Order: sequence, then structure tokens, then C-alpha cells
Amino acid sequence: MRALLKRHIPTSLRNLVISARGRLAAPPIDDVVLADYGFVAEGSRVPRLNLMMPNLSKATAFGGVMTGLDIFFSLAAALRRTGTWDLRIILSEPGRDTDVAIAARVAQRHGIASADLVMELLAPGSGSLAMRRGDVVIAYNWWCALNVQPLIAEQARHFGEERLPLVYLIQEYEPNFYAMSTAHMLAREAYDGAGRLWGVFNSSNLHRWFEHVGHHAERSFIFEPVINDALRPYLAQVGGHERARRIVVYGRPNIERNCFPALVRGLNAWIAQDPDHTTWEIVSAGTPHPPVQLDGGHVIRSLGKLSLDDYAQLMLTSSVGISLMASPHPSYPPLEMAHFGLRTVTNGYFLKNLAAWHPNIVSTDAISASRLGETIAIARAASRNPAPAAVNAEFVRSDPYPFMAELVEAVGDLVQT
Repeated sequence: MRALLKRHIPTSLRNLVISARGRLAAPPIDDVVLADYGFVAEGSRVPRLNLMMPNLSKATAFGGVMTGLDIFFSLAAALRRTGTWDLRIILSEPGRDTDVAIAARVAQRHGIASADLVMELLAPGSGSLAMRRGDVVIAYNWWCALNVQPLIAEQARHFGEERLPLVYLIQEYEPNFYAMSTAHMLAREAYDGAGRLWGVFNSSNLHRWFEHVGHHAERSFIFEPVINDALRPYLAQVGGHERARRIVVYGRPNIERNCFPALVRGLNAWIAQDPDHTTWEIVSAGTPHPPVQLDGGHVIRSLGKLSLDDYAQLMLTSSVGISLMASPHPSYPPLEMAHFGLRTVTNGYFLKNLAAWHPNIVSTDAISASRLGETIAIARAASRNPAPAAVNAEFVRSDPYPFMAELVEAVGDLVQT
């Protein structure tokens, strides 16, 4: 219906709708998140490790946010074993949902008391930030990086020292979130205008992409994805479960890089070619969404965001998984699905080919309906036989951050007096 209206609505009325939509649209993200903070010199000579991120809330306490906190406190704990370090987390966009206890809980897991951590909540878009001679800053995302770079430059000028590097947690190629826009260019500038950039890269493939599109870090610290500790105990059960005729899709219709429309078309193409489709159930785990009607009487039933225990049980009892990602990052769901014994369909991107990561992964370089449908059919046929209970040594390693010793030594060298 929506497409029909677009084709037949009079031009004058269409232009009126477009104009009204423009007036009601939110301002560009760069108008909202960029800030000009004042520099305040602080005389303490105690080195301090800082993490700048937008906010901490229950709604965001997963994925990249939790990885960022874990890296910060892993580094902090290691540095504090070598000498005296103060710790500060700077929230640039705190709100009514801010929950600083999230940081305190992660700190505790690393043996750091909440009393040893300063939480600084800045007024969004303004305010001043005190900087010491020995302040080392970790930026969580592109606008935190852009907003703190002038302070690092002023820190060097004020104290008469060499400019310290910005440590940047690069967990995705953020410019790709903003197609052909000011925000896209600014996100690129966050990498290129840092002065000295030390990148902490979540995967070697992301690091290769970063360099392929023209960026360069003074130093790079790379780690591959690793299984969540809460899921790890369930791997021992992979071989012993009966599996339902169930397809689990990683369903996030609101996140464009997860290619939900292509996933729906691919399922319909599979239904058209597989006469056995009627005996299969299709469920979605990711973010809650309304049921999605498919051909052949099928419905994608959303389970929403599951607890890790419920997610593990779902994977242990399902047969096929589908997880798409328009990104150079490997993405965690297909690696989890494969390790839990699901014949897993995913897509390649740049040099990414997850079929080389695990024998249960079937990767396709195309996500057109017919090609994706064929790939789903391959995975469905393979699910007739027990999946190999194989593991990728990198994904199940016990040390999530093999680069940490090198980073600890490098950061420690920055503040030697």
C-alpha cells in the first residue's frame, strides 16, 4: 500500500509531505553530539586513566558498551599493579536513565573498588574538563574522540609535553553508519585528525578494512571476538541435545546493517524451493518486533532480547541459524550459533569469510533473494545430520585481550617521570 501511494500521489502533495517530514525530522546527529569543552589544568602528577563515553544505562549495558568497560578496567587493573593510577569515567551525555552502578559492577569484577573510580557527568554539549599532565584518554566512539582531541592538544601545550596519543576503541567502522553525510565525514575525521591515534580493534578483519579505506593508526592493538563467559559452560552440552525443526534468525529490523529485509526475502525464496518447509518453525532473537508474515503460511515469531541462559537453550534445541551483517566486523551471533551446533547462514564482506572460522557456517557473498534462499537450503539440508561439535580456538580462548600486556607497557611508558 505504501509503495502504491508513493507511485500515484500527486507531485504537489508528495512535495508537501516531504517538506513536512523535513520540518519534523530530528536534527543531524552531529548537531547534537559535538561539544566544545573548556580546558582546566589540574596540578596532580598522579597519572590517570580516563574513559570517555556518551552514557551508561540499563538499555545500553550490553555489546560494545560492556566490552568497552571491560577493556578499560582490564587495563586499569593491570596498570595499578605497576604503580599508582587514578581512574575516571567521563559521561558526555548523561540523562535520567544514567546508571553509574553499571561501571561499579564491572570494576568490582576486576578487583577495583567503586571508591577508587571517579564518575564525571558532563553537561551535554558544554562544560569544562580538568586535565592533568598524565591524563591518558580512551575514547568510546567517534564524537567522543572528536570532542576530546582539542583537550589532548591543549594538555600538551599547557604542560609543555609531547602530545599524548588518543586510545580509541574501534569496535565497528563507524563512518558506515552515516551514508554520504556530514556525520560520515566527521566520523572519518575522528580517525584521521587524532594527532596520535592508538587503535584497539575488535577483530583483524576490521583492522584490515580500516587500513584499506585509507586510515592509519600509530599503534594497533587487535583482538578477535571471544565467546561470552555466560555462554561458555553450555558448549559442553552441544552434542547431546535433540534439535527441533527450528530456524533462528538474528532479527533486528531497526538496525540496517543486519539486513532484515534481505533475510525475509531469502526465507521466502527458500520456502518456494523446499517442499519440506511446512514442518519448520521460524523465530527471531534480537530486538522485539511484530510478527512478520512469510509465504507458505509461515510467520517469523519474535522472541525479542533473550537472557543469555534462554538464548543458550534456544540455540541448543534449534537446527539452523541465520545472521546477516553488512560490516567488516565478524559479528558475534553467527559465531555463537555455529559453536552451539546450528548450521549457520551468514554473509561475507570485504575479506570476511566466516566459513573458514567454523565448519557449521555456510557463507554467501550475495544476499539477493535467490542466492540467500539457496544458501538457507544448503544449511537446512546439512541439518539432517548431527553438526560437528567443533570449536574455533580463537573464539573460545580464555584470554579475551591478548594485546593487553603490550598496551599496559605502552601506556605506562607514556607517563614515566
